[in-house]
Amino acid sequence: MENDKPIQAGWVIANFIIGIVGFLTSWFWGLYLLCIGGITGYFIFPLLIVFTLIPILYNQYRYKGRFRRALWAARTAFFVLLVLPLPLPYIATHFEHNEHFYSAKKFLYAHGVYIGDSHIDEMLPKHLPDECRDYRFMTQVATIAQDYHPSEYLMFYTDSETISDYERHFNELPNCVRSDETVSHMRMVKEGDKYVEKTYYEPRYFPDHAFAWLDDTHRKEFLDMRNAAVYRRTDTYYTNGCLIDYDSGLVVFWT
Repeated sequence: MENDKPIQAGWVIANFIIGIVGFLTSWFWGLYLLCIGGITGYFIFPLLIVFTLIPILYNQYRYKGRFRRALWAARTAFFVLLVLPLPLPYIATHFEHNEHFYSAKKFLYAHGVYIGDSHIDEMLPKHLPDECRDYRFMTQVATIAQDYHPSEYLMFYTDSETISDYERHFNELPNCVRSDETVSHMRMVKEGDKYVEKTYYEPRYFPDHAFAWLDDTHRKEFLDMRNAAVYRRTDTYYTNGCLIDYDSGLVVFWT
């Protein structure tokens, strides 16, 4: 009888497209899991659920004519969940000078590169201050490399009121120590096409890897930074901290 024949959906080919797209993008999921794997659960589990529902709903629609809308909703959700994570690794490693991406980059670093309860971003400000000049925020993602530590560097100039707020916050953090000691460092820096040796007066506990990522705009302050302080966390596996230069208003956060 006519009613006993399977219903042929107009877009049966969509089921094959879903399988092909999933196969062809599997390489990205491997890269994605590596770069910011801490938040894959937000996408991978719903994706697996929808992927399982599609053939079930398709069989119901094909043989019984039921759940047509649910089938197309599941197909749409699959493609959305598959495409939505695609730009996240790019966002995490770009937009260094765009203040609008601060919250997104901070979230991807704190919860993607590291697990959600690592508290590695506790020293970072929740929001950028109103006075925020020469802003730069670098976030690195995870990768396979020996002794590799993905870091983040946030730097900008701000006002004294914001600096006071940061200091109150640092004083409330456990095992956050302050140092006002200044030392001189001889550093090779590039000027034009050649490297020259310069003497920098900077806080003692400001790490070399953070200095290396400073823009020239920020680095010039270190030529004579005698009125500055460094706050460091000592209860975390990777030291993170903040430098404050009271003369220029420069603050530099690092991990």
